[in-house]
Amino acid sequence: MTEPSERPGTPTVFHERRTYRLRRIMDAARVAPALALVLWMLPMLWPQTGEDTVSSATALIYIFVVWAGIILLTWGLSRSLDDPSDTDT
Repeated sequence: MTEPSERPGTPTVFHERRTYRLRRIMDAARVAPALALVLWMLPMLWPQTGEDTVSSATALIYIFVVWAGIILLTWGLSRSLDDPSDTDT
């Protein structure tokens, strides 16, 4: 079998590092709402009865920590997606 570099007609794919990172950040921004939903729904899976119950205060703290984390995540993603070359100086 021939090596991939020896095949005629298949050019080497090269993506500029900045473009590649920008696309991965855009992918993360698309996945962020689904991640937030899963993290917010997680307390619904915690046991409600029995010995291993989680108090509602702990669940509420968890929800607010996730909420703050989502805010920080989306802030960081929006800062990363902001292109400083687009601004007028």
